[in-house]
Amino acid sequence: MTKRRILLFASVGLALIVVGALAATAAPVQLLLHYPLPALAAEAATMNRCAECHDLGQLHTCEACHDEHGGANVSSLPFNSLVLLTGDVPEEDYIPIEEVLPSHDGVRTHVTLLSFLAAHGVSDFESVTLASTDGGLVTIERQYVTDEALLLPHVDGMRLAAENLHVSTWLKGIMRIVVVGAEKPLMIDGQATSIGRLLLGPQLAVTVEQTDVMLKSETDGQVRRGKTAARLEGAPVTALIAQPGWRALTVRDAAGREQTLTAEDAAGAVVALVRGRATLVRPGRGRGEWVAGVIEIKAER
Repeated sequence: MTKRRILLFASVGLALIVVGALAATAAPVQLLLHYPLPALAAEAATMNRCAECHDLGQLHTCEACHDEHGGANVSSLPFNSLVLLTGDVPEEDYIPIEEVLPSHDGVRTHVTLLSFLAAHGVSDFESVTLASTDGGLVTIERQYVTDEALLLPHVDGMRLAAENLHVSTWLKGIMRIVVVGAEKPLMIDGQATSIGRLLLGPQLAVTVEQTDVMLKSETDGQVRRGKTAARLEGAPVTALIAQPGWRALTVRDAAGREQTLTAEDAAGAVVALVRGRATLVRPGRGRGEWVAGVIEIKAER
């Protein structure tokens, strides 16, 4: 074989390698690495039907579907399934199941509970509690959380299974994971605790930041009104103070600032995790009247 032919074959081989590498980074090929082929084929069939009525040049934008239909329904892929990681964690967050288990329908797809926690900055903890969509609750102490505790796919969510734990702990449809840390940085009426521990006690859901909104229709000219608000869940102050009959609360934050609230001012207040900080939330009051970064609540009798 001549040198010219050797160089030709080498050049062709190098070109094929480069093209293959570029193709592997392309979005369509990447989809094959994350989702099963039957699911992608089903969604391709749906898009093909859309192309019968819509301009192909507009189908590459999100607005093409969202503006006319309100959203894109991809029922076979768990894009919208979330799990809330909360408690004594570096950052409270809603985590898409697709990020935890990208190959949702793959054979033996799983991630250990320990590696999931470690990936989100949790290494030292006393216990972990998992809650399911149907009201199930499982708490496992740290000594029993081993590499045998696995998070696996389940319908459009995920489940827990561990060969070293009783089958009754194998929770399905996990929607929330509450971590209780080893430290107790929060002092309430003389008792050391943490936000993770409070989230496992009595809870009260409160409505905050309720606002009136309205929209004037361009079609019929009518004005339609509604209300928007948020719901927060936290430990009610009345359940945190051990003895009744207190007249006021002294609340101290991480910066050392103190604020005194009468029993009337603190009525309905809860201690919740807001943007990563323990916060005294006062329903009916703006955020400026909440106390963020709470480290101590002391009752005055």
